[in-house]
Amino acid sequence: MVAYDHARLPGAFGRSTRGSFGAPVRSKAREGGRLSAVLRAAAVVMLLNFDVFPRLMGRSFLVVAVLLAVPLALHEILRVSSRARVVVFWSLLIFGILASPGILSPPQTEYGQQKLLLLVTLTMAAALAVAVLRGRRDVEMFAVLFALCGLVLAVAALTGESEAGRASGFGSNPIWLGRAIGGGILALTWLCLRKRITATWAAGPMVLLFLGLFATGSRGPLLATVLALFVLVLAGLRMRKSRRAWGALALMGTLAMAVAAMPSLIPPRMYELVVDPSDELFDSTRATMREVTLPIIAEHPGGVGYGNWGIHAGMEIHKYPHNLWLELPAEAGWLVAVAFGLAVLTVVTGLWHAARRDPAAGFVLALVAFYAVAVSTSGDINGDRPLFAALALGVLVLSGATMPRVWRRPRTGRAGVGGRGVPPPPAVHPWRGAGLPVPIGPARGVE
Repeated sequence: MVAYDHARLPGAFGRSTRGSFGAPVRSKAREGGRLSAVLRAAAVVMLLNFDVFPRLMGRSFLVVAVLLAVPLALHEILRVSSRARVVVFWSLLIFGILASPGILSPPQTEYGQQKLLLLVTLTMAAALAVAVLRGRRDVEMFAVLFALCGLVLAVAALTGESEAGRASGFGSNPIWLGRAIGGGILALTWLCLRKRITATWAAGPMVLLFLGLFATGSRGPLLATVLALFVLVLAGLRMRKSRRAWGALALMGTLAMAVAAMPSLIPPRMYELVVDPSDELFDSTRATMREVTLPIIAEHPGGVGYGNWGIHAGMEIHKYPHNLWLELPAEAGWLVAVAFGLAVLTVVTGLWHAARRDPAAGFVLALVAFYAVAVSTSGDINGDRPLFAALALGVLVLSGATMPRVWRRPRTGRAGVGGRGVPPPPAVHPWRGAGLPVPIGPARGVE
């Protein structure tokens, strides 16, 4: 018996993608695929980071992203072998659950109405845009552009104006700026672990990214970055041949020991968090928000409605508790919060198991961990849209879109028949006297 792969055979079985000696054949379609990956990844990155750029530039990025994402998403949905429908289905389901309290009981405040509107438009669009990513090449291109965007923002943070020791880059919120730079750090680290960039070339940009993150003075994004890097390295250790992951783990341990021994090396705001975290945990405004939110959750199982947290908490100036995990049960109710929590837990568990065989799963798992920690310190549900995009990316990975494709090399037969570069003859059914060629099975023939 001689096994052969139809996808590699010329002629009636399809056009061969390899030469006579198994070497890849470069074609215009391959170059077009690279351009397609850039456009798809750019649409997602611009939807996530448009608001950390100057207003006019950011709005231009948003318009361009929508113009790119809409036709690409429609094209992916209509494709026969696309995973886009899986991403779209689960995204619409989750956002339908999140929006249901506001639909059943429309918000009465202007802030609540704006929150519901942005939830079902811009925030949902960021998650749906992930459907334009086809596979591993697109995810890697997304990481490349995400890292480049973080580098640009890090330079802006280091060279732009700052207020009270906190850089704002192009005039954005230092927290959103810190999140964008932290995401770039994760992307660059993953590309280095994947050997898409050498450690020598990655060292300079990595230092620049961390300096930009320190310049923002945002402690939440810094803590989220450190924890997510640890998750990324742990996911890398689950893969075979993970020598770079072991090296990254050793480097992280060395840096942690250096910071613990000499905390004065880090900026003042970071120094306070490292030396005495109790002030931030128990004596800050966020601690007060947490204390007043817990009774609201206990007294209102169905939630107080979107935009009404400030009224019930007596903190209307803040409008929201700066913690998504408190905001959802307080405003949307227990059922919605539990459903969303189960969705997050399911994606995280699936990515952890998938990280053993799919490198992209480790990267997405680190992104989910990063944003899950970041949203517990700042932002309302719409300011946390990168978390929803990361979860949608997790659904894409779990659907198998980024799994490596294993191509089976055809077995070689005798010289001249089924030899190298020569496909075996088609099978002939023994019961057909006419001798018509009949393939037996999808990838088998008869000697």
